[in-house]
Amino acid sequence: MTSKIIVFGSPSGKNLKPALSKAAQINSSPAGPFDALFLLGDVLSSSTPGDVIDELVDGKLEVPALPTYFYIDADTNRTPAKIRKLIDSSTDGKICENLTCVGSSGVVETSNGVRLAAAGPSCSVFELEKLKIQKGIDILFTDLWPQHIEILSSSADKIDAVKRVEKNDKVSELALIFQPRYHFVPGPVFWEREPFKNEGYINIVGSGGERPTRFISLAPFANEIKQKWFYAFNISIPFQPTVLPANFTSNPYLEGSKRAATQNRKEKREEERDWIYGNGGGAKRRHIDGEEGSLKYSRRERVNARRPRPRSERKPVDPSTCFFCLSNPQLAQHFIVSIGEESYITTAKGPLPTPDSQGLDCPGHVLIIPLSHSPTVGSIADATSRKNTKAEMAKYRRSVATMLAKYGYTAVAFEISRHTGIHFHIQVVPIPEPKQSRAKTEFENAAKMNGYTVIEKDEEDDNEDSGIEDEDFFKVYLGGNKVLYIPLAPEVRFDLQFGRKVLATVLDLPERSDWKSCVQDEQDEIKDAEQFKTLFKAYDFTLQE
Repeated sequence: MTSKIIVFGSPSGKNLKPALSKAAQINSSPAGPFDALFLLGDVLSSSTPGDVIDELVDGKLEVPALPTYFYIDADTNRTPAKIRKLIDSSTDGKICENLTCVGSSGVVETSNGVRLAAAGPSCSVFELEKLKIQKGIDILFTDLWPQHIEILSSSADKIDAVKRVEKNDKVSELALIFQPRYHFVPGPVFWEREPFKNEGYINIVGSGGERPTRFISLAPFANEIKQKWFYAFNISIPFQPTVLPANFTSNPYLEGSKRAATQNRKEKREEERDWIYGNGGGAKRRHIDGEEGSLKYSRRERVNARRPRPRSERKPVDPSTCFFCLSNPQLAQHFIVSIGEESYITTAKGPLPTPDSQGLDCPGHVLIIPLSHSPTVGSIADATSRKNTKAEMAKYRRSVATMLAKYGYTAVAFEISRHTGIHFHIQVVPIPEPKQSRAKTEFENAAKMNGYTVIEKDEEDDNEDSGIEDEDFFKVYLGGNKVLYIPLAPEVRFDLQFGRKVLATVLDLPERSDWKSCVQDEQDEIKDAEQFKTLFKAYDFTLQE
């Protein structure tokens, strides 16, 4: 099936009636009829004439016999009170016949099955996170331009306005996840970027073709400089993989991420070089390593006040003040569920799942923590303790997984092992089995967005004694004997909440991605810990003779 869509550039508030009139004219022309119209940019705002607002509120505004969609500014100071009230009173965003507001963000589906996703001018980060869980988006409309869109484009170099327009990295993330067939933005000028490839989509849609994205900026409606302000096209539903057009480019978002990572590494190297050379690029201080015969360089203090001083070393955290050490007199002991010989389990402070998780009657989010105060398991000094700690933590993880499986959950666990850390631990989050299959895809997508390398392994092949204990890494145990491993170079800045944020997406709980926003009062924490302890009792090997 083929659907006909038309998109208008911003009517700038004041031109809403002329835009609707023009849409009616085009729809009744030989080019029409169309299945949907989308109005970009400023549609209803403080610049909209009062008589137009009154006509809309009274149901007298003439809207063409064409389903018309638009987003609205979340900023109430820019949206007329009458319009805001009208939109808030509608359960589905429908303002009048054939005129629908998708809010400051949302997804709608046309009568022919085309899925449209939109993010308006004041769409919050939270709303963007909610959008990311949507699937099968054909057309994306955003008020902001995506970061890096001009990269790899020869046509962008010829248009100064494209270079100057403000761009947003959150929109890039959204576009990279959706991989839409079309992406429209309101712009100062018309610009149709060369189609670009969506690496990896072929694995989803099957063999025989690709799914490129076409990015298009439309100038304001009826602009004085005669720039193109509308775009009409046919789109096939369902999508069929196609041959890439001759002028396609690689994905600009992935290329932009790679360039940013390269620049960060370069800056790190330059900073290190400053440390080595000292003031004014003076001679290196060196000595010869007796065993290796290689050059070793000592860092020298800068004496030039105009040059930035190196960062001071972070003060080590003592076990007596460590949040995870049992020797800390301030440790919140009511979280503790089980204590073994080398490690212990606690429920999570600010758990990711909601406390009323089905069947569990508690969040079920737990931490497995070594008794040894070490940033990584591999850095535990005593070899016997190191080996026993690895084994016991793995045993705890499997016991929790067995218990959760009884209630229809897969235990997805993740860990961050960095030598700059404080106290290593593993987090285990219950994922309802119907959603478990999403975990692998979401982790891979998130890793790709951040430029990380993902290595997939079978758990039995993930030999933790194979030397990686000396490396930094992030690891995910997906259940079903599958492990995702992300090596972390020492200079890479890694988000400590990466695992939680990804699983928040899997669970459709983006608002709970920050643990600080999920902290409970102490009585609820005690109640949840006791409930988990009760559920886990039959699986707790420390209680068995």
